[in-house]
Amino acid sequence: MKYTRFDLKKKSNSGRFVWWVLCILIAAFILGTIISKVISKEAWPKSILNLKQNNIESKNQQQVTKKNVKYIAVQGGMYAKKENVENEKKLLQGFGMPFEITDGNNTRVFIGIYDETGAEGIIKTLNTNNVANSKMIFELNVSDLCDAEISEIINADLQIINRFSDKEVKGYYTEELKKWCSQLKAVDKNSKNISVLNELKAYVNSMPEEIKKDKIEENYIKIYTILKKVKTNN
Repeated sequence: MKYTRFDLKKKSNSGRFVWWVLCILIAAFILGTIISKVISKEAWPKSILNLKQNNIESKNQQQVTKKNVKYIAVQGGMYAKKENVENEKKLLQGFGMPFEITDGNNTRVFIGIYDETGAEGIIKTLNTNNVANSKMIFELNVSDLCDAEISEIINADLQIINRFSDKEVKGYYTEELKKWCSQLKAVDKNSKNISVLNELKAYVNSMPEEIKKDKIEENYIKIYTILKKVKTNN
């Protein structure tokens, strides 16, 4: 009669090894998820938030200094055919997050909206790479607290969406932006642009918990329409 011998000790050790491997893999997955959230889904920089909040607070305590603030939409081209629009957007994707605006029977393709310094940088890059471009300038006449808050909210939103030009940025949490926006002081209800300010605040409040790349075009279009409403250079 033959007997089959089982090495119970060896089997037990093998089971323990598999268990430890599973534990290590699970721990690595959890750690990777946490690191991913920290690196690729950046939180709103608190230093910027504090600066913006302080700017608004100071403007509540004293008369707002009247000034013109410039925003520049950098355009790649204007086309009648959808095929050309898509080709232009593909070209500009190598330099930013392009969006399109319908203008009559044509479509404008922009690479982004920037302050003067940001626009100079992207235009220089496009010129270096022989990419045709032009610019559309919007001037916001900051004459009261209402205009100042509109300008600061636009600045904050642009700082978020322009970060997406960095391919490492996958998403952006909006909690701090919403909180900051909700804490802005009430302005004179008779202000010229009060309806625009209320529209902008409502838009920020309606943002999802996290903005992802597929929502950047929507954000640019919203800022573009706001700037069209408040610009002084008709």
